[in-house]
Formats: sequence, structure tokens, C-alpha cells
Amino acid sequence: MYDKTVTVFNKYTDKNDAIYWYPHVISGVTLITDKAANVAKTGLDTADTANLHVPFKVREGERIVCNLSYLTPKVWKTTENKENSITFSTGDIFMEGEYPETVIADEDYTSRTNKGFYDYLNKKMDNVFLITSVGSYTLIPHFEIGGK
Repeated sequence: MYDKTVTVFNKYTDKNDAIYWYPHVISGVTLITDKAANVAKTGLDTADTANLHVPFKVREGERIVCNLSYLTPKVWKTTENKENSITFSTGDIFMEGEYPETVIADEDYTSRTNKGFYDYLNKKMDNVFLITSVGSYTLIPHFEIGGK
């Protein structure tokens, strides 16, 4: 338990509608994945899901995730210190393993074959998930993050 490493990509859209991804490597998490497929009208459709458990510590009333300050999604979008803080929000991405912690411009990955960074990442790596749900628990301090 708590033996995996993941990279969380926080999505930020600036005032010009340019999308940037802020990657944060988090170690000491639990990642449970389920590989499945649904039959849709057009053929097989992936139904892979993941449940990510991320422990946090409370320091002076602030939640700390792997030495990063946790901010709620709306507060994170307005902070100037996005590299040293993290949030978990629907539309963000996480993947199993480490990815370089350099800010990523989505337009650098948009081409005729890729529809942006998420599409590129999903084609190149295994176990890449969009965050679909987030829960926070205090008895055993951790976040439970659902992905699809």
C-alpha cells in the first residue's frame, strides 16, 4: 500500500484560452486500475478505470501532498505559485510513473494526429487517466481520486 509513483497534470487555461499543464510527481500513493472494454455501436470502447489514493499531512491547518501545498481547484487557478502547489480537479490528468516536471503548452502537442497533450500522452503511455471524481478524508488523511 502507498508504494506507487504517479504524475498529476493540473490543467490551467489562461485569459487567451491557451491551455497549460503543470506536472507534479507524487510518490507513496496507491493506484488501483481496472482494465475493461465495453461494446459500443462502433466496436470496442475502453472502460479502463483507476482509483488513486493520495495521503496528505496537515501542517498549520494546510494540507500538504508530497511537499506541495494542496489548494482547492478555484484557488489553485488564481495562484501565482502553480509549480509549488497542487489541486485535484475533474479535467486534470494523472498517469502511473514519473514525467518531467516542466510546464507543458497544450498547443505544442496539437497536430493532425493529436488533439492536444492528453491525447498525445494517452497514445504514448499506459495507465493515463482523466480525473472524474475527488474525495477528501480526514480520519486517515488522504484523497481518493477516480479516473477514467
